[in-house]
Amino acid sequence: MTDSLRILHCLSTHELAGTERHVAELSAAQTDRHDVTLLLDNNTTDPCTGSDIITLLSPKVKVVRAGRKGFLFRLAQLAHSGAFDVIHTHLGRASARATWLRKAGLAGNVALVATLHTSYRNQCYGGHDGLICIAGWQQKTLPSDRRDRSALIANWTVPSGLSPDERAVQRRKVREEWGVAPGTFLFGSAGRMVPEKRFDLLLDAWQKAGFGSDVALAMVGDGTERAGLERLAAGDSRIFFPGFRTDMPAVLSALDGFVLPSRHEPFGLVLLEAMDAGLPVCATDAGGVPDILKNSPSSMVRPDCLPSLTEGLRHLHEQSRCVWDLTAFSLSAMLPKVEAFYRQCLRSRS
Repeated sequence: MTDSLRILHCLSTHELAGTERHVAELSAAQTDRHDVTLLLDNNTTDPCTGSDIITLLSPKVKVVRAGRKGFLFRLAQLAHSGAFDVIHTHLGRASARATWLRKAGLAGNVALVATLHTSYRNQCYGGHDGLICIAGWQQKTLPSDRRDRSALIANWTVPSGLSPDERAVQRRKVREEWGVAPGTFLFGSAGRMVPEKRFDLLLDAWQKAGFGSDVALAMVGDGTERAGLERLAAGDSRIFFPGFRTDMPAVLSALDGFVLPSRHEPFGLVLLEAMDAGLPVCATDAGGVPDILKNSPSSMVRPDCLPSLTEGLRHLHEQSRCVWDLTAFSLSAMLPKVEAFYRQCLRSRS
């Protein structure tokens, strides 16, 4: 086997969120040393936001669409082609198809690897040679026979690269767009507006915290819950909904504190981005968040707990911008670990 690997990433998605960005960043970085292809559905446009993973992909990554006969048929073709050393699947739909092919003896002799972006399900991941867990809670909940064939390789954040002067310009620009006065303390939260993100609890905690007119809240994102959330916030001019944004570094520059109120967050990529922007944070002690904030327990609150989140907001309001040490969550630190795990899985099949 040569030093360079032939890698096929597989993702069946119609969203643009943390997983899709993870795949785009990983595949782009791998092209510096390896031959990288990405198998996608025929249509990858997010129906809620109109965004598409295709806009994030490096031109060095070869893209293959599922085609007329569908994702499973195309994956079987690619697995049998002999063109790949590693097939790396992401999320349940692509992973379940790969597991089915392996159990049916139709996946060839490639190393079959999956990244767990959510929870382990045997029907999706039971046929894989190795599993990459992005957070400690995932590895702890794996069946014992799968834990031995797993690696804990955290997600990462790619620094925005904005200078302090550029951040100041973006801050003024976004605040002017939103009509936020220079002296206003601006809380922010961002994500897909679905029940498990608990934006409804954030609104309740915000009201209960009793902030004055010099404090505001921006709830960035879109989703099935947005209309209901807007109704809950109706009448409070300090709360606004900018919708889905593609300029998150600029958005984060406009904020003074970031809140992640999710019931469960598999990892918490947006939390890392907020920390990279120098923001103090308040996040629920659930999922992957403790991995990120293990050295800052005062920044965490209990999930699904209104009093705890309310107190967390009050505490966050007293904090100033800060510099977080995120060296443990850099792409450059994780790339060699991913490659080493690929090679470990290849050796297990030889």
